[in-house]
Amino acid sequence: MSKKFAVLGSPISHSKSPAIHLAAYRVLGLDWEYGRAEVSLGGLRKFIDELETPWDGFSVTMPLKEDATRFAEIHDEPSTLTKATNTLVRDEFGKWHGYNTDIFGLIQAISKTLPELPKRVLVIGSGSTAISAITAVSMFAPKAHIEVFARNQNASVGTVKYAKSLGMHAKRATKLKRATARAQLTISSVPSGAMDAQAAELNSLRFWKPGGALMDVAYNPWPSKIAELWTTRNQPVISGIEMLIWQAVAQIRLFYAADMNKELPNEIAVVEAMREAAQN
Repeated sequence: MSKKFAVLGSPISHSKSPAIHLAAYRVLGLDWEYGRAEVSLGGLRKFIDELETPWDGFSVTMPLKEDATRFAEIHDEPSTLTKATNTLVRDEFGKWHGYNTDIFGLIQAISKTLPELPKRVLVIGSGSTAISAITAVSMFAPKAHIEVFARNQNASVGTVKYAKSLGMHAKRATKLKRATARAQLTISSVPSGAMDAQAAELNSLRFWKPGGALMDVAYNPWPSKIAELWTTRNQPVISGIEMLIWQAVAQIRLFYAADMNKELPNEIAVVEAMREAAQN
């Protein structure tokens, strides 16, 4: 049975989601459609309500993740916890279910790279992706100490408070140099280019070295300036492409079987096809 999906957000023209989803559908032998649509903040409900025929689901990217949480009628625990929804699925009764698969994507991308659990984690940013990153850390490394570095001081206070609500040891980081040197894992949750100036400043410090791996959720362009910096200092870098692929795997599991934890048929080949499509 043919189904119809799309990724919604703004800007959306650069999104790799159509390519990686369609690559997965081909391996699975599914005659499904997957497109993209430019939808601005506040326009999600209007867009969906005005569709000529109901679609089966959507991937939701910035700046619509909070809108999607308000739109969904039924939520999974991660989307309820983070108030961020990146996947909408319409059930057979026409009700919309909201999910946060970013957390699954982060855990998969990081756990497949790091040899051991980090004891200190630095999260750069204070938006919805930072909240998802902290939630992910609370699940795969619950004893880790978290620091939050963000330009918006008020927002970072709220982000630290959220981490503490999960039972994490958390505080604000005021000095990026010291925080990155101490962290065994740094997660940059900010948009592409947002850390370019800070990367240049750190690069000018002759004896500075990051304490561990970098997970950069941004992937266009790649490598980012901060990823290049980590590479020149001989530390591992995890591309946002890996997070993108694994959160999409969770989305397709939901589209296919309504269960994020149920592996797809021939999932290894599916992921390989998605990864190849993401590189083009």
